[in-house]
Amino acid sequence: MDSIGDDDNDDADDDTPEEEEETEEEEGESDSTTDTDGESEGDTTTTGGTGGGPGAKFDLGNLPDANDENVCGAPFHTPCDGDSNDLLHAIGINCPDEYQVNVQVTGDPQARYVHTGQLGTYDPATYPVLEGEKMAILSSGIAQELTQGGTYASTSLVGNDPINLPPPLDPNPVDPALMIDCEADPALIGTGDCSNTIWEQWQQGSGAYDYSEIRITGQVPAGTTGFAYNLAFFSTEYPGFYQTNYNDMYVAWLVSENWTGNVSFDEMGQPISLNAGFLDYKDAPNQYDCPDCSAPELQGTAMEGHAGTKWLTTSAGVTPLEDFTLIFAIFDKNDNILDSVVILDNFEWNCEGGPPVTIPG
Repeated sequence: MDSIGDDDNDDADDDTPEEEEETEEEEGESDSTTDTDGESEGDTTTTGGTGGGPGAKFDLGNLPDANDENVCGAPFHTPCDGDSNDLLHAIGINCPDEYQVNVQVTGDPQARYVHTGQLGTYDPATYPVLEGEKMAILSSGIAQELTQGGTYASTSLVGNDPINLPPPLDPNPVDPALMIDCEADPALIGTGDCSNTIWEQWQQGSGAYDYSEIRITGQVPAGTTGFAYNLAFFSTEYPGFYQTNYNDMYVAWLVSENWTGNVSFDEMGQPISLNAGFLDYKDAPNQYDCPDCSAPELQGTAMEGHAGTKWLTTSAGVTPLEDFTLIFAIFDKNDNILDSVVILDNFEWNCEGGPPVTIPG
């Protein structure tokens, strides 16, 4: 795993993960039209302290009065990625003088990238930035390639093939019949995937390859009962290996008092994978459900001729002051070529609460 500094922007040149502690260092301003890596060398980065514990870095004046039951206590946020190439700032996390969490990244450094401005060239923008000026890209290959139209995104990132998902990720459903989730039966929390969505897709293929993750840990802010973020998923596996066991996946795994499991789905409630996910934009025909497909919305990206979802919004409830873990993970299934990618933006704490849900937009 790699440790992320507050503004680490060094390019990584080798494919062999190594462990290195990074310092917080300003690497200079980024041009408003330039894509930047926003990553440090090595394969694990950590930053910040838990928001409510020792080592916390935030201005108490920036927090609402969490003791007032009529006031949402979710921390205020001002985008800070304009002059920063930090991966976390691009998502909307750990801005200076704001609520801080710990973050670790795992995988090849090339699998993470910070992109400035809209993704692609389609007008109106299919994938505009939703918070600040930048978005984060997490890939099972070279993340920067997503931004390059006409690129054939297929990379084997040597040394990042765990086969089994790393703890606490567990593809096993809490209900083998796939009928009862943890909202219906809280006694199931901690026994597997509360959403019961991963298993059917996971068993298609033999393990995880080219695995990459962003792992967030900390304490939920006082007076805060939920969080939300935006994502979109793409895969070069389409159309050639659509509906086969090369079923690349993206999982957002939450560990909290009320839920342990996947929290991100497509707009049909299915997990985010090549086969199950509802791919809004298919830029090539396939024999199963789209004999005459095209998607100009993917112009200017490496997914020309392939497929992706629209922007999606995931929200999930949490308990104020509880310890939590949130993991964004992407991986190939069955082999380590033909990349799949997720873009991430606009993380926020809120007071929505409730079970996990994902909607378009």
